[in-house]
Amino acid sequence: MITFSGCGEEKKKEAKIVTQNSTIDTSSVIINYLVTGAGNGKITITKKGGKVKLELEKISDGQSNIETRFISDGWIYFYFVTETTVQPVKSKINKDHLYFKNFASLSDAEEIISRTKKNGNEIIAGFTCDIYENYDGSRFSIYNGKYVMQASFDGVIVTATSVSFNAPIQNKDVDKPGNVDFLELTAGPQ
Repeated sequence: MITFSGCGEEKKKEAKIVTQNSTIDTSSVIINYLVTGAGNGKITITKKGGKVKLELEKISDGQSNIETRFISDGWIYFYFVTETTVQPVKSKINKDHLYFKNFASLSDAEEIISRTKKNGNEIIAGFTCDIYENYDGSRFSIYNGKYVMQASFDGVIVTATSVSFNAPIQNKDVDKPGNVDFLELTAGPQ
């Protein structure tokens, strides 16, 4: 309770003290990447807080194919496409030894830092980044402990070409479609 005193009468007011949890990510960023090496294409990550939209543009034989994935609350949402159907699916993200060979790890710098060894620094897209290497040869360049600016794994090299920090991102830009029923693919206990 907070007490205010003035000329005359004492006024009592109750105040609610709000503390900000420092582990809640409130940042927003859009990072555009070029995919080279064993892969060929572009990736755009749109991130607001803990929600991420990945747009993957694959280029093969001059043809461009765009795939959109959403990451939220430990799940990845995407569309499984066959010759005759498009099925919305979701899968629990498993952060096992294969996780660092997945484009979803591009939005998870903290996990990369916690499980890899720092080995120098370099400049990527104009930003000085710390280099982290995994036992399997995967390599990540991370800016400010939060943003993956370059990743290389299995012959694929993903390099940031432009970055927009504090981008004006709306929730609808990173939320999975709400009117779609995503079939769960995750098998067994996670």
